[in-house]
Amino acid sequence: MKKITVLGLIVLIVMGCTTTITTRMINQPISEDTIERQKLLDTIGFVLIENGFDIKMVNESFGIVNTEWRTVESGVDTALNILSILGSSSSTTTHSRAMMIQIQITENGYKLSPKLKRISRTRSAFGGSSDDRVDYPTKDSPEGKLAVKILEEINRLLGIENNYLWEEKVITIGEENQ
Repeated sequence: MKKITVLGLIVLIVMGCTTTITTRMINQPISEDTIERQKLLDTIGFVLIENGFDIKMVNESFGIVNTEWRTVESGVDTALNILSILGSSSSTTTHSRAMMIQIQITENGYKLSPKLKRISRTRSAFGGSSDDRVDYPTKDSPEGKLAVKILEEINRLLGIENNYLWEEKVITIGEENQ
C-alpha cells in the first residue's frame, strides 16, 4: 500500500511540472530516386568517422545512425577551469563538452541532429558532484557549425546541393491540457 501511495505522489508532482526543450536539427531534402539508401548510409558513416566520431549504432531498416559522445574543445570551458583553480583552494570544478550526432533518413531526405552534453565535475576534500546537461547546439555555435560542415561533406560526396534547412522546435513536457 505504501508503494502505491509513494508512486501516486511522484506522479502528481511530475504532472504539475512543466519543462521546455528546444530541439534543433538540420533537414536536407533529397528526391527519392536520386540516391540509393545504402550509398547514403555508407557516405554518412564515412563522413562521421572522418570527422572523429565513432559510430555507436546503425539501424539500416529505420535509416538511423548514432555516434558515440566525442569530446569537443571549448575556450569557454578552459577559461572556467582556470578560474576555478585560481578562485578556490578547497574545491575545483572542471568543465567540458561532448557532442554526438544522430542522423535519420526520411522519405524525402535526411535529418542530422547534433546533441551537446555540458559536463561539470566538482571535487573537494568532502567528495564530489557531477552535473551533465544535454541540449541541442545553436546554428552559430562551434558545435552547430561542425554539424553543418558534416552535412555539407555528405552532400559533396553524394553530389547533391546544400539545400538544407536548420529547424528549431520547442517542446513542452508536462503541460496540462486546459
